[in-house]
Order: sequence, then structure tokens, then C-alpha cells
Amino acid sequence: MVLFREEITKDDLHVVQHYDRIKILTEKGKDYANVELDFVQTEGDGYDYSGNDASIGDITGRTIHADGTIIPFTGKPYQKVIEKGDGYKIQSRVFTLPDVEVGSIIEYRYSKRYADHVYEPPDWYIQGPLYIRSAHYMWYPPAGHDLEIGGKPVVAITWFPILPEGVTLGRRTQPGGGQNGAEQQIYEVSVKDIPPSPTADYMPPTGSFTYRVLFNASPYRSGEEFWKSEGKDWSKFCNNFIGPDNALTAATQKVIEGANTPDEKLRKIYAAVMALENTDYTRDRSQKEDKAAGVGKVSNAGDVYKRGRGNSAEMVYVFIGMARAAGMKAYAMLVPNRSNHIFTSIWLNTRQFANTVAIVNVDGKDMFFGPGERYTPYGQLQWEYTYSRGMRQTDNGTDFATTPGMSYKDTRTERVANLTMAEDGKITGSIDMAYYGATALRWRQQALRGDEESLRHGLRTSLEEELPKTVEVKVEKIDNLTDYDKPLKVKFEAKGTVGTPTGKRLVLPVDLFTTSERATFTQEKRDLAVYFHYPQTVVDAVRINLPATMSVEAVPAVSKLSIPNTALYSLEATSATNSVTVRRTSLFGEIIVMPKDYPQLRTFYSQFQAKDQESIVLKTAPATASATGGN
Repeated sequence: MVLFREEITKDDLHVVQHYDRIKILTEKGKDYANVELDFVQTEGDGYDYSGNDASIGDITGRTIHADGTIIPFTGKPYQKVIEKGDGYKIQSRVFTLPDVEVGSIIEYRYSKRYADHVYEPPDWYIQGPLYIRSAHYMWYPPAGHDLEIGGKPVVAITWFPILPEGVTLGRRTQPGGGQNGAEQQIYEVSVKDIPPSPTADYMPPTGSFTYRVLFNASPYRSGEEFWKSEGKDWSKFCNNFIGPDNALTAATQKVIEGANTPDEKLRKIYAAVMALENTDYTRDRSQKEDKAAGVGKVSNAGDVYKRGRGNSAEMVYVFIGMARAAGMKAYAMLVPNRSNHIFTSIWLNTRQFANTVAIVNVDGKDMFFGPGERYTPYGQLQWEYTYSRGMRQTDNGTDFATTPGMSYKDTRTERVANLTMAEDGKITGSIDMAYYGATALRWRQQALRGDEESLRHGLRTSLEEELPKTVEVKVEKIDNLTDYDKPLKVKFEAKGTVGTPTGKRLVLPVDLFTTSERATFTQEKRDLAVYFHYPQTVVDAVRINLPATMSVEAVPAVSKLSIPNTALYSLEATSATNSVTVRRTSLFGEIIVMPKDYPQLRTFYSQFQAKDQESIVLKTAPATASATGGN
């Protein structure tokens, strides 16, 4: 547990002072003796500083044993590079506190210093993975001189607090505490007995709502004024970059040649943009590389199209520009990544947005597109940006809007096994997988970030995790890997053994694809909502062809389960003279199940997972008559 934590931000000195005192209660807790302090450094002329140009220093620490023995940290922290790009490095100062035992207390201090050109109000993320007995946060904003953000004078300091009941943010004035004797504003909060951040399977992105205080030094007097002004600036930037551009207009007319309807034109435009190189999935080029290749600076969407490559946001701008050049109304929209964040307009900060998507009005209806995410199907968004509230362009400026969701029909996985069993119980045959929607997109993007061998390895291990551990598979063929509007199809070769022999019988799992499935939602009560990434459908078909010395003695009864308007499950096993076939379908059509509906969800899952654990029984002696199934 954290016995005490303190964070003091002194803007006039460009420094944040940190202190942690942690009690080690278990063997796992000893991992907290390994400390990594991340920071970002930028370099080069004209780099667009992101407000994170920092360094770590003044590191001290010690270990205190339960008997009072004190072992000071005397080592030298080392520095490692986590990520390096054009003009920036993400680094970490790393050190290990000495001789830590269960029952020890560790404590360490350090300072994070920001460069003079940086000004960024603090973010106090109070709740974390450990129980906190006590914590104290203070912020001394700049005093004694005028402050500007983006060339605009700061007129207000605002904050977005989520604090425990009874805890408030303190604000006071200290006379003569600032530069040249000016008044010093001080913001402060103290908390006690803070539980760890909640954790559970299928958990909503509660990282957006843990205890915290997020500050803004704002040139705006209200939230409405902030979003109106920021939206206006962002939309102006988008439109300036998008165009119109004569070269892009000419290219668009060539691309849509022969198309008659708006949908046909847009599909051709989408395909043309998807054919460009998205450097977020390959690599960006440095200015030096561009200069050597004779490539000039990118100023607009036309430059991106001419160059043939750009980042994800630039792909969206090119798509919008070409749609407008084809005579359609098209708009940009900023969205958060809902895998870890939910947008709230109360926090006056555009950092909440993670990506840009496109909106095109087709035949009077707004359609949403994700051309910035490689291989996203036409007319769809990557799941992280569905059901997301964000800020969009409109004909009259900007406004808040919500992206559409996905249907269970959009994301579908089909698993078809055709296997032959020998007399000794060994099986051989093929497994055909077809991935649609979000699952297909995940594999396609993984292929972009690796090579063919890593893709094959990922596909193989993913399937083997679903099958009995005694079955091995090998990727034989991959189809439609780059055709984003078709299902991704993978053919596997399978071999191994299945079933458990019991005398003259062999007991098989009813569905080989659910053999390794673990029980879900086992807890009786739940305070958090259940959060699924996306609706989806899974369809299984397994046929096992039997040798003449085997016949089917029993199969599970047909089963159909449902949650009205939300979920469906069906299982049917049928037997013939020399084979047994299992067909299973499961679908779930929602992404949020509230705590009041959790008992129904838990019952549904426990029922169908129990059904998945039922067995098929084979007789290993020659059959005397055709098997017709059993109870």
C-alpha cells in the first residue's frame, strides 16, 4: 500500500517534486522496488513541442526493514530509450531500491523538470493500482507575469475534479509568494484511505472516472466558449489542409470516372485512399530522407495524395477532400479511443480525442468512415471509435456528436472443422476460419506491423488456444488479406488426438472450439457495468468422420438459449452412420450490460458454458445398426 504520496508543482521553477512511501505486504509487492520514471525530450529546430520536454533528476531513496534497519539507495539510475522518433525521444530513468523484503517500507523522491518553453498545468491522477492511506497534492501556478496559451492570455484556471465524497479542492492566495512579490495562487487537495482502481473482467474504461483533478489554464471564461473557439480553430485548420486543391480535384475526377451514383463514386474514392501508404502502419520519413528523395513539404491534402503516403489523419483529410471534389458534403470528426477513454465536455481539453474520422452525406444520410485505419471496411469504423461522443464539423461550425455502433452481423467469426478419426483416436483434417469486421481488421493490421511468419504464428497460436491441447494446427493458406471488403479466410491443417477413452467408449467434447473456454462471470454480484468491445457472432460447424469400428452412442440434446433482443445461443449435435456433426451459434448484440441486468447475463453465460462442456460418446466396438443419436 501507499503510506504517503506527495506531488508539488512549482511552475515558476518549472519543476514537479514527487515523493512516495510504500509498504511492501507480499512477495509480488517487491516488484515496486523497481522504479521506472518516464519522460519525453524533444530536439531540433521548429519542432512542434507537445508540452512534455522534460528531464528527471534529484533521485534519492531508501529501504526501511521491519526492524528499523535503513539501507540507503546509493546506486546510479540508468537511462533507457523506450521510443525514438523524428525530433523526440521517450525515455525512462530506472533504478532499484536495495534489499527489499516483505514487511519493508520503501521511499523515494525525485524531481521532474520542464524546459523553459513548456507550460502545462498538472494532472493529478489520485487513484491507482494500490491502496493509498494518505496523499497530498499542491500546485503553484505562475505568478507575477502575464501568461499566454497559444498566443491568447490566460483569463481563468479551470479544473475537472472527480474526488471522494467530502473531499474538495482547496484554493488560497499567498501574499507576496510569487515573483517580484506578486500574489501567489495555491491549489491543494489531501485525501485519505483511497481504494485501488476497480478491476474486473469486461470492465468499462473506468480509467476516465477514477479519482483525479485535471487542470487547464484557459483563455476562455466558460466551457461553452472553450469548445466553440477550439472547434472553430480546429475546423479552420482542417478546411485549410483539405482544400479545395486543383490537383486533388483533377485526381478525383479521374478516380470516379465511370461511377454514376454517389455511393459508387465514394467507393472508388475510398479504394484510392486505402491504396496510399499509411505511415502509421509502416514508418514516417525524416525531413532529411524527404529532401534526399526530392519530396517537398506537405502543405495540404493534394500534396499527400501526390506523395502517395501520409499519416492516419492525413488519409482522412484526403478522403474528405476527394469526397468534396466529387460534389458531396463531407466533414471531419474528432473521437476518443473508447477502449480507454470516454469524452466529457466538462474537462476543457482536446487531448481527450485520439483520432479523426470522416462523415460523408450520401443520399441525404450521414455515413461514417475510417480511412485513417488501414483495411477498415467501407462504411465502417474501427471498433475503438464506434459508439463514441466527439466533436464534428457541421455546415455552421462544429458540434458534439456520437458515432454509430456496430451490429452483431458486422463482426462474425466462422469456424468449420472437417476431421477424420482413425481407430486409435487420432484425428487429421482441415479447419477453415472466416473472419469478418473487427476480428478480420485486427489480423490485417497485425500483418502490417509484422511479417508473414509472425502473422502465421499469431493465427496458429490463437486457434490452438481454443482447441484441445492435444491438437496441433498449421496454416496452409490465407486469402483476402488485403481485400478489406471481403472476409479474411484462413485454412489450417489439423492433427492430434481428441477425447478421453473409458473402456470401450471414447468421450469427446461437444465442440472442439470451446474446449479451452474458461467460465465467465462467476461472481454472484457486480457493481460495475459489463463492457464488451463490440457485438459479434460466432458460428461453429464441426464434423468428425468415424472409422468403421466406431459409432455414436450419445450426443447432447438440442439447446436454445436467449436474452430477448440481446443474445442468442444454439447447439445441435447430429449423428450418422459414420460421422457426428455439431453446429453451434452464439451472438451478442450489445456492448453495455448494467449492474441491474447482470444476474440475467450471468445466468445466460453459465447455462451455455455448461452446455459447451457436455460430451459426445462414441462406442469403440463395431456398431450393429445405424446410430441415430441419444440422450
